[in-house]
Amino acid sequence: MQQTLADSVVWITGASSGIGRALAVEAARRGATLILSGRNEGALRGTASLCAERRSGAPRRPADAILPFDLADLNARLQAAQKALGIFGRIDILVLNAGVSQRARFTETAPEVFDLIMETNFGSAVDLTRAVLPQMRERDSGMIVCVSSVAGLMGAPWRTAYSASKHAQAGFFSSLRAEFFGSGIQISMVYPGFVRTAISENALSGDGARHGELDPLQKSGQDPAETARIVWDRLEAGALDIEVAFDFKARLGVFLSRHFPKLFVRSISKHGGL
Repeated sequence: MQQTLADSVVWITGASSGIGRALAVEAARRGATLILSGRNEGALRGTASLCAERRSGAPRRPADAILPFDLADLNARLQAAQKALGIFGRIDILVLNAGVSQRARFTETAPEVFDLIMETNFGSAVDLTRAVLPQMRERDSGMIVCVSSVAGLMGAPWRTAYSASKHAQAGFFSSLRAEFFGSGIQISMVYPGFVRTAISENALSGDGARHGELDPLQKSGQDPAETARIVWDRLEAGALDIEVAFDFKARLGVFLSRHFPKLFVRSISKHGGL
């Protein structure tokens, strides 16, 4: 069963900027009602305004909801999940987009920073999925979308925790997908390559400080709006694994990591300045 955005209730985490904001705006254009989550309430209100502009002239519908919380806080995310379920009475599509990246060697990353990245990216995805699944099962309808990364398909230096969390997402959701095979619940993974967002600037250094630099490949990456259009087109068509914004380097890296691991590790180490 394919899930369309028209008249769907869509909960998006990490909706304050980047891919999450673009996914929200495009979903609004296609007729969805949104629950927008992230840590920055002011930025979420900015996203809500953009969504309202995209709906200009469309039939009136309930106003989008803003639900700010910190994904890394276990109690906060469990409370947010219960609130989200009650806002419109249901969640048709859950988009797990929020996350934090890393720019530090494993040996220079404090254990608490490593754990924070795993908790934010993987632990929270599991908990929010656990929260929304019962009502999706009751209706035998819904979609869960996890926005991963090319780092979820291959390892890379300076990103041990980030890549581990993204590989964990892939293992969890591909297994969950098999458990729900034949049902009306669609579970999809999105693997963005290089998109113009601030994720590298906001990445964590080994001590937890903000990295503060934008990766060169992201500077020239795909427009988030284009990424969002591609992703929603493919999700509405029922795609389960979506690779988007993959340039030649990304495709070559994934290919080499799978089929020529010695060549890949030599190349990625050099590229990473090691």
